[in-house]
Amino acid sequence: MPNQPNYPINLIASDIDERSFVSEQKQKRELLSRYEYYRDPATPFSSLVVEVDKMNDEYRNTDIVATGMNGEDVSLNDIKAALVRWLEIINNRYAVNTIKSLNYDLTIYINLCHDHQINPFNISEREFIDVCSGRIKEYKPATLSRWGNSISKFYDALKITNPMKDELVKSVFIKHRKEKGAGQRQAVGMTMDHLEKLFDILEPGEQLANIRDLVVLSLMFECLMRRAELINIEIEHLILDEEQPLLYIARSKTDQDGSDSTFVPFSWRTQRIIKRWLRLSGIVDGYLIRGVTKYGTVRKTKASADIVNKITKRASELLGMELHLSGHSGRVGGIQELVRNGSSNIAIQLNARLKTPAMVARYSRKISGGSLPMADMLKNIK
Repeated sequence: MPNQPNYPINLIASDIDERSFVSEQKQKRELLSRYEYYRDPATPFSSLVVEVDKMNDEYRNTDIVATGMNGEDVSLNDIKAALVRWLEIINNRYAVNTIKSLNYDLTIYINLCHDHQINPFNISEREFIDVCSGRIKEYKPATLSRWGNSISKFYDALKITNPMKDELVKSVFIKHRKEKGAGQRQAVGMTMDHLEKLFDILEPGEQLANIRDLVVLSLMFECLMRRAELINIEIEHLILDEEQPLLYIARSKTDQDGSDSTFVPFSWRTQRIIKRWLRLSGIVDGYLIRGVTKYGTVRKTKASADIVNKITKRASELLGMELHLSGHSGRVGGIQELVRNGSSNIAIQLNARLKTPAMVARYSRKISGGSLPMADMLKNIK
């Protein structure tokens, strides 16, 4: 066996230190590059990154600013590295609207910490309750719960002490839920009768916006659709000339990767109004739902989700309703009609692309109350 060269110990140590330094500098450059990328206003987390970067006014990147889950010291540089990695994971995993909500929640939280002059990465349970007190008083339990979940995900991702898991903090959120009640106001359901009346009002004539509105209202009711699903319908998703007209739903809120894509039925009346819309608008490919200008021309790009709210608001006014329909009213009303018709919860769950049958019960609470045994007995009491 050949003799190994005898390098001086101090030379070996120096070489190791140099390699470590080079590796560390490379990591810092990569971190800075990714951090600058997320600071760009065109990216969905820019406001959050800007808020976190305010810490540089108080600390150097090497300063210890937090305690890790295992009790270790965490520097501001460590926080930034973990944050950038988490943002990349979030961008890959979640839908755009989920990302926007997460960014909105966390930006507000970090900004509140700055307003209270508290380091958000080293916050005690009582400081956390103080920072959140304004929102606890102002918001309903459902909104506050979503906000708290966003904050909890944030701390877990950074692997630092999570105030949301403290028992005192949990008790404050539980008390708020008990005092304000956890029930959420449900959207007004659109009914078959509403749709019939809207056809009587809007179908006569050749006005593009009227025909487009009927397409939206019919599909949202008959296909139990969410706003995002509606505006993402493409011409190729429609099966118009088979024995049963069908709509292919490639993705939904509960199926972001399209692994459970499905076909749902709609009526011959809806098929007729869709064909009329395509003929009048001249749309031959791309997105089905488009904006219509004040000059009566059809826009070339996909409509925003706001268009659904504008259509339902106009429909409410045409119907003379005191409580306005919303972008969720077609879905709620369609599910309620199926419950009245005696369809099973499982069948409705599949048709509406719901995660659990329990969601069907939530949509139909009012109808279910009227079908309880006592309701039959009370009918005879005048």
